[in-house]
Amino acid sequence: MHLREQVIDYRKNELEEQMLTNLYKKTWVAGLITLDFACHTLANHEIIANMARHSENYNLRVRDEEGRTVEELLVANVGKVDPKRHLVSNVDTHMCEVYPEPRNMASMK
Repeated sequence: MHLREQVIDYRKNELEEQMLTNLYKKTWVAGLITLDFACHTLANHEIIANMARHSENYNLRVRDEEGRTVEELLVANVGKVDPKRHLVSNVDTHMCEVYPEPRNMASMK
């Protein structure tokens, strides 16, 4: 039999397939790992400063909107950063970092 005539048929068994699917899965210990306190504090200060800046900008934008028509508002805000959208996204990301979602305890048993 020549080498070219051999059928190459490689199959993984169930345990090998399960091992490969779990290769990059997070373990239950991943939720217990804490971040470096100095880095976490610095990130919190930056997020809070950004939130304060965006809330001031949002307050100014709301004051500017008084007495304007919809068309004037559309023209005035073209190309500008929307402080409300950034404020909402910063709050969402900060809340997810500080208060992670509770894990399903039944899946860890």
